[in-house]
Amino acid sequence: MVSVARRAGMGLQIALIAILSVPVAHVLFDEITAEDPNAARSGPAWEARQEKLARAAVFVPDAPADIGAVDVTRPVNDPDPVLTGEAVDCTFVPDAISGTTPKFDCRLPDGRVVKVKYGSTPERHAEVAATRLLGALGFGADRVEFVPKLRCRGCPPSPFRVRQLAELFFAGGVVERLASDDRVRVFDAVTVERKLPGREVEAGPIEGWGWFDLHVVDAERGGATRAELDALRLVALFLAHWDNKESNQRLTCLDDPEGPEDGPCREPLIMLHDLGATFGPTKVDWNEWRQAPIWIDASTCEVSMATMPYDGGTFVPVEISEAGRQLLVARLRQLTRAQVTDVFAVARFPAPSGTEPAVPDVQPWVRVFFERLAMLADRSPCPAGDAPAPGGE
Repeated sequence: MVSVARRAGMGLQIALIAILSVPVAHVLFDEITAEDPNAARSGPAWEARQEKLARAAVFVPDAPADIGAVDVTRPVNDPDPVLTGEAVDCTFVPDAISGTTPKFDCRLPDGRVVKVKYGSTPERHAEVAATRLLGALGFGADRVEFVPKLRCRGCPPSPFRVRQLAELFFAGGVVERLASDDRVRVFDAVTVERKLPGREVEAGPIEGWGWFDLHVVDAERGGATRAELDALRLVALFLAHWDNKESNQRLTCLDDPEGPEDGPCREPLIMLHDLGATFGPTKVDWNEWRQAPIWIDASTCEVSMATMPYDGGTFVPVEISEAGRQLLVARLRQLTRAQVTDVFAVARFPAPSGTEPAVPDVQPWVRVFFERLAMLADRSPCPAGDAPAPGGE
């Protein structure tokens, strides 16, 4: 007869096997239920997305007329600043998570939902700096800023990790129950992201756009010119924005943020969205950013991200036009040294390490900024004209 101790041991083994099997089952469940992106690349929703992409702009309609006068210590073109003072109050929104960076959604007193990133992730610094630069240059940019203190009502302990673990075991509802009380948790030095107002354009599981989509943009239909598209490519390389999967770029309708998904879109815009993986390529790494190449073949002005993580992701090699190079250089040159210093200071960039001693200011980052600008500007003209890039990029 089996002893009580042996039965208990067998029970523990069975329980352990069951627990360990749940994550595997979760992966299999996700694979079975996931929509096929290739299947979504046809049909009415896809055609509507392609039509908007063809007419999409690169620069916002209210781009700063005088770049050198832009106040980069606050989000650019922000007509309704709401994050003022030393502390921000919000209420936890227990939505599903994505990615690996500690973050959660939170509802401000005015009803707007913002994304909060907390902990020590370098993405906080990268997103503040990158969005300020892109906004000042006239590209689409979200409004990301550091907040000294955030008081979150209803936040569970370690909200991202708790949700991550709960979802792994099909227990997302547990987070809602943990968030149902009135407890207030305080987070220090978080970043709060408010999206540029607009209605996102999606086609089933396909969110945003990949660099391989840019051949669809058609200047004759009102979309960005070849020079403007090349300026966008170059600024991504300038920042080393390597995590460029489709969901990290956004196709948005600026004119009707609250309109129906299938409504008209008079002002479609393509923009860089999730900018946490910049200034590296391993996220806010001074030495790597300093060495990251811009030109793969300087004689032809060919660019690529093949040397970056994921072999460049959706970014495919292309020859930059001279008009595109000049367009971005002209805009970057309008930024003053004081503005660039302010960008890195307000983003709280860390002191560089490695080949240089640590310093208490951001001047090494400023110096690399202008070194990279020289890589774009101080060279012979690019041989490619302003004709459309080869089909399929």
